[in-house]
Amino acid sequence: MFHRLSYDHQLEIAAKFLEKEIRFLTGRGCNLRVSESVLSFVVRKGFHPKLGARPMRDAAEKLVGDAVALALLLNGCANGCLTADETK
Repeated sequence: MFHRLSYDHQLEIAAKFLEKEIRFLTGRGCNLRVSESVLSFVVRKGFHPKLGARPMRDAAEKLVGDAVALALLLNGCANGCLTADETK
């Protein structure tokens, strides 16, 4: 039997997945930083009540990857600070 992860643990897990994704993209020439709003956004999008934090890795990869791809298409580069815009 597993106990539900606390929100602080969820944030910690999201931070690790984001850090891994940022390191991956840095190795490919992107210079990125992550704002605090992104952590809570990844937790909301990636945490599942029954599966726990398992889907969070996929959420971090998809959300960051989509943001980088959009920046590359619009600007030709993907450098800067990632922020979460929940109005879209």
